[in-house]
Amino acid sequence: MSLPPSEVERTARHLQLPGFGMENQIRLHEAHVLVVGAGGLGCPALQSLASAGVGRITIIDDDTISLSNIHRQILFGASDVGQPKVAVAAARLREVQPGIDVTTLPDRLTVANACELIGSVDLVLDGSDSFATKYLIADAAEITGTPLVWGTVLRFHGDVCLFDRSVGLRDLFPEQPRGTDLPDCATAGVLGVTTAVVGALMATEAITFLSGIGTGQAGRLLSYDALAGTTRSFQVSADPSRPRVRALASDYSGGTHALLDEVRAGSALLLDIREPEEWELTDPLALLHPLRLPLSTVTGPEQLTTMLVDAPRVVVYCASGARSARFCEHYADLGFDLVDLPGGVNGLARRA
Repeated sequence: MSLPPSEVERTARHLQLPGFGMENQIRLHEAHVLVVGAGGLGCPALQSLASAGVGRITIIDDDTISLSNIHRQILFGASDVGQPKVAVAAARLREVQPGIDVTTLPDRLTVANACELIGSVDLVLDGSDSFATKYLIADAAEITGTPLVWGTVLRFHGDVCLFDRSVGLRDLFPEQPRGTDLPDCATAGVLGVTTAVVGALMATEAITFLSGIGTGQAGRLLSYDALAGTTRSFQVSADPSRPRVRALASDYSGGTHALLDEVRAGSALLLDIREPEEWELTDPLALLHPLRLPLSTVTGPEQLTTMLVDAPRVVVYCASGARSARFCEHYADLGFDLVDLPGGVNGLARRA
């Protein structure tokens, strides 16, 4: 095939690169990439992929834009607040590359649809921010043999890696971590520009792989430190003793769905220990009418005994599951059936 004259002109600086010819640009134009999450990582990656000439992109994200997104989600502005992320992102990509084919899915990636979606593309880029979704993506990519560009950010740090049939995420992290194993993102924060850098690095991995240029290899993990302005890398090797993933797990939520079903059935009380500024920003569980008890206001066992008297099982949640797990452990001897919600609300939101 040949490219439209306008696309040749738009990507002319690519064609001047040593070792980058028309065949490489055509490979990008013919590629189909699935981007999971139009957030802090997804936005810069999407912009870079469209700018580079990737001809077909599918975006899946069921979230709407909030004002707190804009400091790191560079495709959105203040006038977009309240609109679906996928719709606004697609409009921006069409402005960058008018001929691009963008499919928008205002939905969640789930066990039911992951293999079908990921198996239908040339590459999947993981712009999610929860380990539940990251392991779902990685397992589906391994099952279908789809190349995966994986990335994470926290505070001033980010990591990027390309996985393929030869090496996968479970060779790096064999088991999905719980919220208790991780820093609390609500209090740790993230430097907005760090997501832009890491998202662009993810796009670079995708572009070089799809176009066939460069010397990058699967399993090379690149770590970026924004404060030091440095990068380092090391090679992840396949674990020969690890069984390959052949089927998705039935649930990547760590029991979250079952616990919330108990709340809906009235056999458990939902207790939110986040601070007021956190629940005012986002509260995907508001319709379940949680009891609010900011951790900073907890005075001791007597207060809890009064508030939770005659309560059935108490499902405690915070942002990532770290504070709620510590809370349940600290007050375990009060006689209540306290259980933390794995992954917290971040595990439900799933986007950086």
